[in-house]
Amino acid sequence: TKTRNSMKKKENLVAVLERMGYKPKYDDDGDILILYQMKHVYFLLNEEEEDNYVSLMYPQFIDIEDGDESLTLAICNKMTRELKLAKVFVDQSFKTVSATCEFYYANDEALEYSIKKSLRLIGLMRSQYQQNREELTK
Repeated sequence: TKTRNSMKKKENLVAVLERMGYKPKYDDDGDILILYQMKHVYFLLNEEEEDNYVSLMYPQFIDIEDGDESLTLAICNKMTRELKLAKVFVDQSFKTVSATCEFYYANDEALEYSIKKSLRLIGLMRSQYQQNREELTK
């Protein structure tokens, strides 16, 4: 029944996104994908867990140039420390930077509210990154 519960969660998330005016699709991994401000944003749900927990993933939005690894880690750390709801991190490949906004929700209203907040944050992520980069390289 955990899988059925998770399917319900996914179907519910898709329904909420459609009500919000998005056109969600499923990717090859079964994650939900939308286009937001010309950015691919993924919604990841943990099928094993009972609670209503969502992770919005904005993958690989910055490429790391050779020699910039330490600076990139410092920028990611600063952003994760300062931004509410968001985690900014270097991928396993050490070649790109991704971000997530993760939250629990109690009902559809809370889900929609958190999605709006998270998408607003994701929309600013690249410019926030560049701004932090400039501050740290002065």
